[in-house]
Amino acid sequence: MYIGIDGGGTKTKVALADKDLNVLAETTQGPSSIRTVPFEESMATLRKGIEACLEKIPDAKVESLFAGLGDVAGDADGQMVADRLQAFPFLKDARIEVKNDVYNAHAGALEGRSGIVVIIGTGSVAFGRDEEGETHRAGGYSHHEGDLGSAFGLGKQALSVMGKALDGRAEESPLTKDLIKHFGIESFLDAVKVYNEFTNRTGIASLAPLVTKRASEGDKNALAIIETAADELLCMVKAVDAALHLENKEIAIVGSLGNAPTPHRDRFLEKVKAYDPSFVIHEAKQSAVHGALVLARRNPKT
Repeated sequence: MYIGIDGGGTKTKVALADKDLNVLAETTQGPSSIRTVPFEESMATLRKGIEACLEKIPDAKVESLFAGLGDVAGDADGQMVADRLQAFPFLKDARIEVKNDVYNAHAGALEGRSGIVVIIGTGSVAFGRDEEGETHRAGGYSHHEGDLGSAFGLGKQALSVMGKALDGRAEESPLTKDLIKHFGIESFLDAVKVYNEFTNRTGIASLAPLVTKRASEGDKNALAIIETAADELLCMVKAVDAALHLENKEIAIVGSLGNAPTPHRDRFLEKVKAYDPSFVIHEAKQSAVHGALVLARRNPKT
């Protein structure tokens, strides 16, 4: 049997499946990104999730496990987690592989095929694997780098244009008025307070619906933000495509912002098609935890 794990900064999904990837048990636990929470907490979460699945199938013998975890930055991180998992008595004979969660997101979204996955949610990243097994990643360093094209990216750009509208560097528009009203800005000091204190990543990302709503109504500032964001996402796709030798020209989009019917998604799709009309673009076919099961079955240590 196989275990697949998709662990992020908010929740962790663990699934136990048979050789045909029929899910026999599944559970959702707390966060397990290895730098979002303390390492020992991450390991405790993983153990709890695995045990919860094994309790449902008492005679299960785990042959292989793949864990895709947030904040796993390379082989050393992956091996560190794998060594801890191997020490669990119920996994001592299992083949274990641990990588960044973008790997299983890709495997789930494309059902194990080669191609590119573009994650457009609170953050953003593009990741591809070609038929020769080569991989390449673009973006996804963290929101400090920008998470360009993401909900955070849209929110950050919105805050920037709000400041420009306040002092005349940009024309006012319904979007900037929405933002000024949203933050209750009545003076220069009010604005300074917003820029100094409104730094929460999720909070900034929550501004994205204001941008996409106003863009759909033709707001010039919102459309300019969308245009820049779509360009940045296209840059990621181009970087991945250039680094690989893809025969299967397929892109799967993961994330609520990327799949919402907004001008943001429309412009991104238009730009990709203009770049290479042969790309087939669709939503994720399967979940990231399903992707982890696919990779557990494909474990190269087999």
